[in-house]
Amino acid sequence: MKNNYVNVHLFVRDEDFEIATALIADSPILGIEERYDELVVCYYQEDWTDELQNEIIDTLKTFKDYIDIKEIEIPENKNWNEEIEKQTPPIIVSDRIAITPEWHRDKVNQELTIIINPKMSFGTGQHATTKLVSRLMENLVKPNDYWIDAGTGTGVLAILAAKLGASAVYAFDNDEWSVENAKENAEINNVSDLLTIEMQDIDNLSLPEANGIAANLFLHLVERALPRFFESLKNTKGDLLISGILIYDKDVVIQKALSCGFELVNTITEDEWIAFHFKG
Repeated sequence: MKNNYVNVHLFVRDEDFEIATALIADSPILGIEERYDELVVCYYQEDWTDELQNEIIDTLKTFKDYIDIKEIEIPENKNWNEEIEKQTPPIIVSDRIAITPEWHRDKVNQELTIIINPKMSFGTGQHATTKLVSRLMENLVKPNDYWIDAGTGTGVLAILAAKLGASAVYAFDNDEWSVENAKENAEINNVSDLLTIEMQDIDNLSLPEANGIAANLFLHLVERALPRFFESLKNTKGDLLISGILIYDKDVVIQKALSCGFELVNTITEDEWIAFHFKG
């Protein structure tokens, strides 16, 4: 039984987090914590072999030669369920919206409370990008809309679209575990009948016509998907909400989106992250 862990501390500058994380995403990661110029990546101890270590460092150095391991830590055994509960407080997105694990449900009274039990997929509401897209969605999703959640993770944005009044939401992710987790969370939030959740690769997917798309994705995925997003939204003049983007990459996203035919409506920021509202 796997029950011992390794925390691998990587020296990575903040502006390189996005691509560095993408490059190691296929390794058997249990979780990633972002610190100042540091990524702490957790693995089961038996998965962290010399072969995996060499492979990861070689891969990261092809991106940025300065990246290296600062420390390999074997933490003491803990009650990890208890630790997770301590580290995942309710997230108050706005006066109307909150995201919370089940065990803190009684601590929030927002009209739209989304239950997301934290596991391994991205999007429990802790990260600024999830909150940014949620705030934009609050004023844009209309009754009977058809929305798409690209790279759904835990399903939080798809669930929010349904709770805001969308009559149907198509959510997809290229990770099987995330798809299963999103389905579980849809059931917990009683919106399973409004959501279609599938495992799909964004690079090979023909998107249906929609009124809105929420895309909380890495920069390189957003750049490649923008033409398909425009095709999905152009007839409805729908809304495209993008995050997962550092503020330093703002101009890259805007220029690519404008070249595809989008109109920039608004941007909002939190910490070093930015979210965009484009119109098709």
